[in-house]
Amino acid sequence: MSGPVFFFAGGGTGGHLYPGLAVAGEVQRLRPDATIVFACSSRDIDRRILDPLDYAVVPQPVRPMPRGLRGWGSFLLAWRRSALLAADMVRDLRPQAVLGLGGYAAAPLVRRASAKGIRAGMLNPDAVPGIANRLLARHTDAIFAQFASTADAFPARCRGKVRHTGCPVRRELLGASRDEALKHFDLDGARRTLLVFGASLGAASINMAVAALAGEMERFADSWQVLHVTGQSKIDSVTAPGARLRVRTVDYCHRMDLAYAAADLALCRSGASTIAELTATGTPAVLMPYPHHRDRQQYLNAQQLVQAGAALVVDDRIEPAANVAQLRGTLLALMDDPARLAALHAAARAQPGQAAAGEIANWLCGGG
Repeated sequence: MSGPVFFFAGGGTGGHLYPGLAVAGEVQRLRPDATIVFACSSRDIDRRILDPLDYAVVPQPVRPMPRGLRGWGSFLLAWRRSALLAADMVRDLRPQAVLGLGGYAAAPLVRRASAKGIRAGMLNPDAVPGIANRLLARHTDAIFAQFASTADAFPARCRGKVRHTGCPVRRELLGASRDEALKHFDLDGARRTLLVFGASLGAASINMAVAALAGEMERFADSWQVLHVTGQSKIDSVTAPGARLRVRTVDYCHRMDLAYAAADLALCRSGASTIAELTATGTPAVLMPYPHHRDRQQYLNAQQLVQAGAALVVDDRIEPAANVAQLRGTLLALMDDPARLAALHAAARAQPGQAAAGEIANWLCGGG
């Protein structure tokens, strides 16, 4: 390979990989001769996202840090194997720069690159950094954050590295045609579209709540339709649509650009990548933040759109009956109120565009 090599390290969820893919695309625009290598986790979702793309992919044996006393032996063995793999990759391919995409799968390569004096950056799109990112911060030259408040969550000695760039969004996500989207998903242009999804892995509690609401949603059959991305292996948990309501159900969506282009309203989680994509595409949303993070990071992520008047938040109470009651008063009420929906849509469209992917790619290529 004659051109420069760039490593993108991380994975485990689409929320980690998609911002990295956005930056990788911009690196290739700046350096068409570049070689891009994704060092991902060993989870199936990473291969499902990366395999269709023209990038080198290296799965790593590294796994998340155990929460209790059990599992430390296998964790340390996997860490050692990943550290040796990282050393071999850095020695053999001599990357110009490494970008950690967040989470445990970023750690081996970022640490190795830092030790060898190679430019190492890290994405931190969530409002609050996780444990892996806090531990990795001292091994990086720059930390790229979606939210300005994120700097305060890092150790004091690392805060000067934090750059408020926003979260990278794939260029391919923008500018998709609504007509193409309707045709692709076999949707009706005369109806509004509710897009339901729970990030790349899906969200069982959202799926169950929507399934439980199916009968009540029949009253919207003349004015609305549903595009439901259930998540891998979760499609069987979603009940069949009612007699009249038009529902298109898929377990995974390779064309989220078209899904957003079709959407008049989204019901979804509020992971960092999702917030960035809703912002970039101007899609109003009812957000159900993942409720089990100790730092409530998805609630904090959601505040940007809520404060702008572009989204509403509903607590995920896990129990389907409780979620149905909340969505009845929020989601269904919004679907039945064109004026309020129009106000959310206008606020969503007014959100500023982001140039994060280009800014980070320029830094990886040697810019300041």
